[in-house]
Amino acid sequence: MALEERTTIVTPAGARKGNGFLYFAVGALIVAVGVLAWMFYSGQTNRAAPDSAVERAADAIGNAADDIGDSARDATRNIPELQPAPAPQHAPVIPPG
Repeated sequence: MALEERTTIVTPAGARKGNGFLYFAVGALIVAVGVLAWMFYSGQTNRAAPDSAVERAADAIGNAADDIGDSARDATRNIPELQPAPAPQHAPVIPPG
C-alpha cells in the first residue's frame, strides 16, 4: 500500500484573506440603487414635478368647459324681454257694388 502525504497549511488568525471589502462595496451599491429607485418611483423630492401631457390636456378641457358655462350664463342674462306680437290688421271689408 502506498503512503499518502498530507500537507496542512496553518495561517495566523489576523492574516486571514477574504473578500470583506468586496461584499461591503456590492452591498453599498445595492442599497444606493434601491434608494434611488424609491426616490424616482415613489419618493417625494423638493422639486416640483412638471405636469404630464395628460394632466395638461385635462386642465385645458376643464378650463374650456368653464368658459362655455360662463358664456352660456352670460347669454341667458343678455336675452331681451319678449314683446307681444302686434295684432293682425284686417283689410277693410268693402261691400260689392
